[in-house]
Amino acid sequence: MQSTTRFRSKRTTARQLASLAVIAAAAMLPVSAAYAAKKPPLVVTEGIKAYRLCTGSDKLSHVIEGSIDQQAMTDVSALHFKETPAHSTFDWHPPPEEQYVITLSGTLEFSTTGGENFFLHPGEVLLAQDTTGPGHRWKLIDDQPWRRAYVITKPG
Repeated sequence: MQSTTRFRSKRTTARQLASLAVIAAAAMLPVSAAYAAKKPPLVVTEGIKAYRLCTGSDKLSHVIEGSIDQQAMTDVSALHFKETPAHSTFDWHPPPEEQYVITLSGTLEFSTTGGENFFLHPGEVLLAQDTTGPGHRWKLIDDQPWRRAYVITKPG
């Protein structure tokens, strides 16, 4: 068996989490550009809960609530994991590129520059597409670290 330094202990769990990340990030429920051009409606559907951050015609970040389209496939270019300590915050910022963020642990409150707030819980997916403008901010609101998987989508 080949040794690997990518995983510490519980290699099976890490592989399961990576598989979950890729499956969950397959695709967010398609939302037309028209929704991004105006204040988006909040639509709740069944399935894997997801939030899409997008930049509106007002150049502000907005959120659309929906679910993952479990039949769609999305080309991705990278997958990486990150952990941030409990009670951390991150002030206004746009994402560096379009990406899915799959929360594995920690509960966060997100705010958009459009004035909307929402809570992101473990098992939920964020599709960060507000790459222009001032973006969004977040804060961890429970005693857990924020463990997450970033799935970077291919441009185009």
